[in-house]
Amino acid sequence: MSPPVAAVVPRRIAWVEGPDAQALLHGLLTADIAALPVGSAVRSLILTPQGHLVAQMAVARDGDQAFTLLLDPPPAADGVALIAQHHVSEDALVLGPEDARVLVVSDDLAPALSGAGDLHVPGAIPGTLEVLADDPAALAGSAGITLSPPGALEAVRIARGAPATGVDTGARTLVQEAGLDDAVSYEKGCYLGQETVARLHYRGHANRRLARIGLDGPVPVGADVTASDAGGTAVVGTVTSAAEVPGAGWMALALVRHEVPDGTSVGVGAAHGQVLPPG
Repeated sequence: MSPPVAAVVPRRIAWVEGPDAQALLHGLLTADIAALPVGSAVRSLILTPQGHLVAQMAVARDGDQAFTLLLDPPPAADGVALIAQHHVSEDALVLGPEDARVLVVSDDLAPALSGAGDLHVPGAIPGTLEVLADDPAALAGSAGITLSPPGALEAVRIARGAPATGVDTGARTLVQEAGLDDAVSYEKGCYLGQETVARLHYRGHANRRLARIGLDGPVPVGADVTASDAGGTAVVGTVTSAAEVPGAGWMALALVRHEVPDGTSVGVGAAHGQVLPPG
């Protein structure tokens, strides 16, 4: 089991309010916003019309006609700008984005924050909670939570295979490449980029996937991932993130070819490793 983790991280925050707020967000975002109860929150994505990832976010329903969005910070693209761009005739206000900070904690620390802070949403990293507060560090202290050393949350992110938008993804990354299917409702109607997402989900697969790689040493971001077979050695991917994970050694996230299965032995510079199953 991973040790508890707590860290303060930046986010963009925005608000969508008005009689058509639900319709606007439901028609643009990948999650089923119409089914979201007041007082609840869900992970979602906003995509380009071609189905490329723009931003990840948590969407909280504050009331029948009011929503709060917590989105990726830079280097991710501004998802609020894309929402505003497609806001044409709806009776809704799109406010923001503004800079914000949240306290991210592993689920085992979440009970200590019950009722604390301004907003609780599911974290971008599986198994975490994000709590919005004016002073997240002070909130942690008041709950008896000690902030983790620098880099601890990044190690957890990589160990769990969670992509950071703009770091592990690019301008043309698809939902299935990033492994973000859990933020998509395949039961709802149309949303921005749906055709591409649905086609890959029901009829095929992406040519690449974000994979975890266990390594015997450090590797630089941008390094080639190579694999060998009877035909020789070939480049099969590129490292996008890497960190030393307590108890597991060095790990990386890499975009690798779809046909490279879990368990494949790979080389990354001077290091050797293996493609791991999803975290």
